[in-house]
Amino acid sequence: MFNPDTIEGTDILRKEIPDKLQDWHKFGKISELHYKHIFDEKYNNDICYMDLILSDNYGNYSIKLSLFNVTGKLSFDMDNGFYGGLTIDDCSDWGYENHCRFRISSLECDIEFEIYCERIRVELVR
Repeated sequence: MFNPDTIEGTDILRKEIPDKLQDWHKFGKISELHYKHIFDEKYNNDICYMDLILSDNYGNYSIKLSLFNVTGKLSFDMDNGFYGGLTIDDCSDWGYENHCRFRISSLECDIEFEIYCERIRVELVR
């Protein structure tokens, strides 16, 4: 479920998106993926940043996930790979470093999508 206490913007999603879509794995299509380095004043250095535009399986809603201070692996088969949705775990109680607070992974076996980030912001695109 969307957790408004840990991920910025989920309070708006909970109000705008129907209850049946209030799980990350319901957004099973990556429409866009952008990766870049941005300057972060906290670290006084560049950090890895990623934007994902995800759509629900019916194409009715799209959300934008912004991931800050990203590490990990991301690869998929362009011909046969498919995406069944995300799992987002809050690892803050697991003893992980602060920059690895969230673990984002795929529900599918044929896609290597396991990344970590320090902060997540989400917004409704449509």
